[in-house]
Amino acid sequence: MFCYLQLMQGNIWLVPCNHGFPQSMTLLLRFQLRPSITIAISDPGEGSEHTDSNSMLRSLQVLLVDNDDVNRAVTQRLLQKLGCVVTSVASGFECLTVIGPAGCSIQVILLDLHMPDLDGFEVATRIRKFRSGNQPMIVALTASAEEDLWDRCMQVGINGVIRKPVLLHGIASELRRILMQGNIVL
Repeated sequence: MFCYLQLMQGNIWLVPCNHGFPQSMTLLLRFQLRPSITIAISDPGEGSEHTDSNSMLRSLQVLLVDNDDVNRAVTQRLLQKLGCVVTSVASGFECLTVIGPAGCSIQVILLDLHMPDLDGFEVATRIRKFRSGNQPMIVALTASAEEDLWDRCMQVGINGVIRKPVLLHGIASELRRILMQGNIVL
């Protein structure tokens, strides 16, 4: 434990009680935020991320599908900073319910590939197979480094991939790329 604390430049203090046993413990750890994280959590208007280059993302209707509460909250906040209108759900089944067979206003689905019960590949397959009308663009969210990942995504109709950890610039770049690829005009 002390080795890890030294590597993280932290300290532990034990305050003994009258009988020589520790009564309380204080743990101090220092963390340094990376610049990309600092920008991502700054207040609106403080960063340079609200530029004209993101105007194509403003009012974009996005469905975020991720079973991890923290990942979902962070990604939703980043999307909102880009001006997107975000609906978020925690499972593939919820995703299929939200978009329904037709008539949904969702333009882009950000879909975690590795969820329990119904993974992102199966969700994308079902959307492409059973949804009539306008097909949303689908972007995979993954921490995977598999070499054949892009091929697998293309086979089931996924239009793009964003690697985790999700960063503001990565989301913005991939969304712009798939929107231009799909000729979606907002």
